[in-house]
Amino acid sequence: MRFLSRFLMLVIVTVLAESHLRADDDKKLSPKDSPEQNRRALEEKARQDPAWYERMLHDLDAFQSLPADQQERMRQLDKQLSAQNAATNKKLMKALERYVNWLEKLPPADRKFIEEASDSKDRLRRIRQVREKQWIQTLPKAVREEIMQAKGAERQALIKKYRQEEKKRRQEWDAAMKRGGAQPPRAGKMLDDQQKKNQKD
Repeated sequence: MRFLSRFLMLVIVTVLAESHLRADDDKKLSPKDSPEQNRRALEEKARQDPAWYERMLHDLDAFQSLPADQQERMRQLDKQLSAQNAATNKKLMKALERYVNWLEKLPPADRKFIEEASDSKDRLRRIRQVREKQWIQTLPKAVREEIMQAKGAERQALIKKYRQEEKKRRQEWDAAMKRGGAQPPRAGKMLDDQQKKNQKD
């Protein structure tokens, strides 16, 4: 598995495993008692779910195969996640899971583009670029071509315009669903209709 996705997946597995070992009331264990209590909890979990235990051993091997500096990065990330309250921790874990799943499904070129980022700021910029490209690919052909042919500020203005229209349609859709009335037209059909109207004008 590629490093970045494996790195994040191992973090997820590590934190999920830890959550299985915690008491339901999420009480803090003392440093003295924690290793023994965790060992007993792990043995109990292994008896209840041998397949889970095998996956954990596999992931542990993968973790130990990483360079020391990358292992330390994982430990620091795990520590930061564990320091959050339960609600925030759960939200962050779901975000990590969604990101890993999204990254794994990307075409190789896009995945490589993201993984080769020089730092976290550059990675975030590249992720936004890929997400924007994916969004454009979902648009009707005429709109898609209009955006692709535009350059610079004109392109960004078009993207902003169509994103705002999409947001408005989504809000109208949500409002219609809450009222139980007729559903608004499909987003693609509305964009097609709008494009035809623009061409006539």
